[in-house]
Amino acid sequence: NVTMTKDRIIVTSGNYDILTVEDLRFLQKCRSRGDWLIIGLHSDIVVHMSTNTLYNTYEDRQELLQGLQCVDEVMRFKDSDGTSCNLLKSVKLFYPQADITFISKYDMHNTPETKIRGITFEVIN
Repeated sequence: NVTMTKDRIIVTSGNYDILTVEDLRFLQKCRSRGDWLIIGLHSDIVVHMSTNTLYNTYEDRQELLQGLQCVDEVMRFKDSDGTSCNLLKSVKLFYPQADITFISKYDMHNTPETKIRGITFEVIN
């Protein structure tokens, strides 16, 4: 029985409506930077609003992500504002002692998320 440490938590978020090899490689890179990888999975409504399509339900997307070896936790969060701010606040609440890093594929300069204190932000491709 191996206990997983959760000292360095990596957080990312996305739609993951159609999971691609590029997504898998990104998530593997994210996981390699910490002890625990949490994915904030956007709601069906937000996915549909941002892409005008929805191929898989939240539950199906969650199951696919949880089946990946590099993913430790998939988290539902209130995303009606279109940001991942509530996700980051939840992770800080659930893991108050952890060193938390949010990783994005996109430039996060001037995004609402970066105003949340106590979180490191990284961009990787």
